[in-house]
Amino acid sequence: MEHKFQHYIEYYILLIFQTIIKILPLKAVLFTANFTAGFVTFFYKVRNSTCMSNLAVAFPDKSLDERKKIRNASYKNILMSSFESYKYMYLSKEQKLNNLMIDDCSRELINRINSEGKGCIVVGGHFGFFEAGGHYSTCFGIKSAYVVANQKNKLTEKLFDVPREKAGMLVIHRKHMMKLFRALKDNYFIALLSDQNAGRKHGIFVEFFNKPASTHKNPAVICLKYNVPMLLVNTVRDKNDISKHHLSFTFVDYSDIQNSGLSQDDKIHTLVQRYTKMLEDQIKADPDHYWWIHKRYKTSPK
Repeated sequence: MEHKFQHYIEYYILLIFQTIIKILPLKAVLFTANFTAGFVTFFYKVRNSTCMSNLAVAFPDKSLDERKKIRNASYKNILMSSFESYKYMYLSKEQKLNNLMIDDCSRELINRINSEGKGCIVVGGHFGFFEAGGHYSTCFGIKSAYVVANQKNKLTEKLFDVPREKAGMLVIHRKHMMKLFRALKDNYFIALLSDQNAGRKHGIFVEFFNKPASTHKNPAVICLKYNVPMLLVNTVRDKNDISKHHLSFTFVDYSDIQNSGLSQDDKIHTLVQRYTKMLEDQIKADPDHYWWIHKRYKTSPK
C-alpha cells in the first residue's frame, strides 16, 4: 500500500507539471527550464562527479574551467529538451514546423526511404532535443515510433505514452519488442537511443571517446538481420533562438559490412562501432548538447 501511495503522489505531481507545461507558451516553457537549470547549477549540480568524469575522458585536453562550462550548458540543454518533450505533445503541426528546420538533403533522404516501404531504424543518442525527428516526420505523414524504457510506475507511464500517441507517435516498450517488428513491416521509422550503458548481457563493448563502453546492439542486429535502412538523427539548438532546432538525418551505410566475410558477431560489432563513432563526432561539434549525466562507462570490460 505504501508503494502504491507513492505512485499516486508521483502521478499527481507529474500531472500538475504537465498541465502547467501545456498551458504555458513554448518560450515561457524554455525560460522556466533555463531558470531551473541556473538554480540546479548554483545549488545542486546533478551527478556532478559523473559529468566531470565523462568530460575528462572525452576532452582530456580541455581545462577544468572549460569542462565546467560545458557541464553547466549541458544542464540547460537537458532541462530545455526535457520540458520540450512534454510541450511538443500538445503543439499543432504548424507550431512544430515553425520551430523545426531541416536541410533539403535530409528531407529528400527520409522521403526516399519512406517511399521504399521497408521501414527504418533511426539511431541517436541523448543529444539535444532528440525527440524532434519523430515530431517532424509525423507532420508529413511518415509513421514514427519511439522505443522507450518500461517504468515501474504505470500511472506516470500513461502520462507519457497517451499524449505521445495522440500526437501521432507509436510507443514501443522494451518488453514488447514484437510490436517493433510489426511496426517495421508497417513502414515505421523507429527511433532507438543507443548511447547508454547496456551492461554485459545486452551490450557489446565499442570505443566511445577512446574508452571501451558497453553499448546497445539492437539497432545493428535488426538492420543486419532484416536489411532495413539506418539513419542517424542530429538536432542542434539555434544559437540565436533557443526555441528553434536544426534537424538533420545521415544515412548509415552498412552494405560493406553486410557483404563482408566477417562473422555475424563481428558484423554487429563493426556496425555498432560505426554509428557510435558518428554520434561521437556530433558530440565533439556541440559538446554542450550531450547528456553527460549518464554513467556511460559503468560496466567495464572483463
